[in-house]
Amino acid sequence: MGAGSVNGKLEFFYYSSYEGDTYVDFHNHQCYELVYYAAGLGQMNLNGSLLDYVPGSMTLTRPLYTHDERHDTETEVLFFGFAYDDYPISLANGLYFDNESKEMLWLLERMREELLGGKPHYMERLNLMVNEAVILLARFDSAGASKRAKENAADKLFFARRYIDENFNRPINIRTLSEISGYSQDHFRHLFKEVTGMSPGNYLLRRRLEQSRNLLLSTELAVSDIGADCGFSTTSQFIQLFKQQLGATPLQYRLMQRKE
Repeated sequence: MGAGSVNGKLEFFYYSSYEGDTYVDFHNHQCYELVYYAAGLGQMNLNGSLLDYVPGSMTLTRPLYTHDERHDTETEVLFFGFAYDDYPISLANGLYFDNESKEMLWLLERMREELLGGKPHYMERLNLMVNEAVILLARFDSAGASKRAKENAADKLFFARRYIDENFNRPINIRTLSEISGYSQDHFRHLFKEVTGMSPGNYLLRRRLEQSRNLLLSTELAVSDIGADCGFSTTSQFIQLFKQQLGATPLQYRLMQRKE
């Protein structure tokens, strides 16, 4: 999973029973929500995906995703919400299934006991249990969950990449890009490289160098002007990085390309 500690924090915990043929209307949460179905049959519409639950199954909903819940038969649920920055374990929306040992159900029952007991430091212990639940989810992994997590990450990173593409000639920092994507800075760096094959800094540099090459060949602008137009802080920085990446100075590159 890579370096880093799971850092989930409990937001709420409830347990409830629903009669058959009942319905919970569409809603969303500011945090993650895990709903465990201890008994019953029904269906959740999670952002357009229809998830049929059975006893021992659970749904995971990421923050702000709209979902409802239809109970076809009498249903018993335990559910909790938690804050989490999706690192180092990325969680995907979907339907998950407990293992034969019912580890998740056992964990949730312990959480309920801890919450009702109200012993000293019970919240700290509950947060540890939330992190254990995150690890269990990663081990269970619903069908295609890993693929969906990567697709979701790619979707969110698209906006950061587009921001770089449209603003490469301006100062850009990791904080801005991570906020656009909705990840912590460390997770953003890790995920960006996993999805694109390069660090955010290298992606930005490549975009600036691409534009500088275009300007060198299609205009008569001075090297210093091209460097400034492409977002390099100084002419010397532009020349150094250009030569480092392309094996020639900007002026040498212009002359060589025009001779060809």
